[in-house]
Amino acid sequence: MRRGASEAVRAHRYRRRLDILPHNGGPMTQTVVVAVDWSPVSKRAVEFATEMARAMRARVVLVHVQASEGGPALPETPSGTPAAAGGVEKLAKEWAAQVRNSGVSDVRTVFLDGPPVDAILNYVESNPPDLLVFGRRGHSTGTRMLLGGLTSSVLQHAQCPVLVVP
Repeated sequence: MRRGASEAVRAHRYRRRLDILPHNGGPMTQTVVVAVDWSPVSKRAVEFATEMARAMRARVVLVHVQASEGGPALPETPSGTPAAAGGVEKLAKEWAAQVRNSGVSDVRTVFLDGPPVDAILNYVESNPPDLLVFGRRGHSTGTRMLLGGLTSSVLQHAQCPVLVVP
């Protein structure tokens, strides 16, 4: 093998090694954070994030924000009644199990309180993901009007890559 070709192969190997090793020298765990509200659009976002995480060999973190006083109510379950705290935890366990069954072994669920935009941005600032995924629409018309530009606000202020699933 020519010297130049050998050096190129070696450089390529080193480059690949550097791509998967963080500064501390251990293997890097990539993270995909998915903002969920238990709506059909949110479900599509989780499915898309699961595919991405499987391809990246990443962990998936399902993040649910319970709005504070004056914010939107809990999402409605398929039966049409607001989900109680126990109902949300049950949904979280079911969705996490579905992600695991799709081939992602490391799945976590995080519950946050507060205004959705602030809670999501604060979470990803303190726990920087490789990708933040959320659905574009997942609320009733009234809730969507109340939330305003969730998508716009997160896109403008997030310091990580953001993927919006329609």
